Amino acid sequence: MNFSIFPSADHEDLLRHVGSVDQLCSATPMTFADGPARGMQAIEVRTGSGLAFQILPDRGMGIGEATLFGLPLAWCSALGPVAPQFYNPVGGGWLRSFGGGLLTSCGLTNVGAPTTVDGMDVGQHGTLSHIPARDVAIARGWEEQRYRIGVSGSMLDYAVLGPALEIRRSIFIAMGENRIRIHDDVTNVGSRPQPFFLLYHFNFGYPLISESARLDISPVTEVRAKNPAHTEEVKAWRSLAAPHPDYQERVFYHDFSASEAEMAHVRLENATGAGRLVMDMEFPLAALNHLVEWRMFGEREYVLGLEPGNCFASGRDACFAENDVDMLEAGETKRFDISLAFDLVV
Repeated sequence: MNFSIFPSADHEDLLRHVGSVDQLCSATPMTFADGPARGMQAIEVRTGSGLAFQILPDRGMGIGEATLFGLPLAWCSALGPVAPQFYNPVGGGWLRSFGGGLLTSCGLTNVGAPTTVDGMDVGQHGTLSHIPARDVAIARGWEEQRYRIGVSGSMLDYAVLGPALEIRRSIFIAMGENRIRIHDDVTNVGSRPQPFFLLYHFNFGYPLISESARLDISPVTEVRAKNPAHTEEVKAWRSLAAPHPDYQERVFYHDFSASEAEMAHVRLENATGAGRLVMDMEFPLAALNHLVEWRMFGEREYVLGLEPGNCFASGRDACFAENDVDMLEAGETKRFDISLAFDLVV
């Protein structure tokens, strides 16, 4: 579906038809009132052309529920949204507050298996997804005849006598465009060089995924299974399976490090009763040259994770053992950009 009326309309003429632009495109702060999310802040965003999603400032500026014309795009766990005070940082405690949603951020001191850093326990996937953002701001206005909204906030992953890393995230949309743009600046705010790990844990669910869905990734990558026992299944990475009660997760690693391409393109599409639902993801390989494909096709836990990062999900210790670690000098900043576009083709 192509709703071009908003992008092409003169904004002065458009404003003659509405009392507020919020009628068409909006970002509305709200607070959860019940259950384990009680008191947690969120921002409801609508592009005016079918895409709607929740930004979760209290969960590392992640993205929760997301829909296109009312069709769910993200897998949400049975937990639903969980406030950061319920986070258990020990071992695999991360899973007890993993609500899924469109984006859960992993890092900055670890991605993958639990470890210790400077004598302190660092649990699975680090603490980033449970750090409440500070300096949260919503900016909106007209730019070159387009109404645009940006939501920003910063998270400090810090320990006294330990790592001192800050990530500032901005999430952008434009009215009439079913696209989410994510821009992150990661800065070492400490006084000595620091390793850092960053993985974007995108979680796609039914009806965007089913056994009829198709996944394509370019440029062509070297693909390997995290668990060598699943090596024979790697050849089927483009195809998905139906939910199965006894399914055990599979993790495939796509390595772009040998590619000369500038951008990676990931497409996920599936035929639904409403039409062909499509997700297109793009990210620059200079900053993000790893992609984790998390295949969890269990009943109720039915999700495809597509996870760009500057590392794989084996854990901090494994990254050091493989000499696959990004470093930040004191005061240095590295930038990361990802774009997700959605469409319903009828």
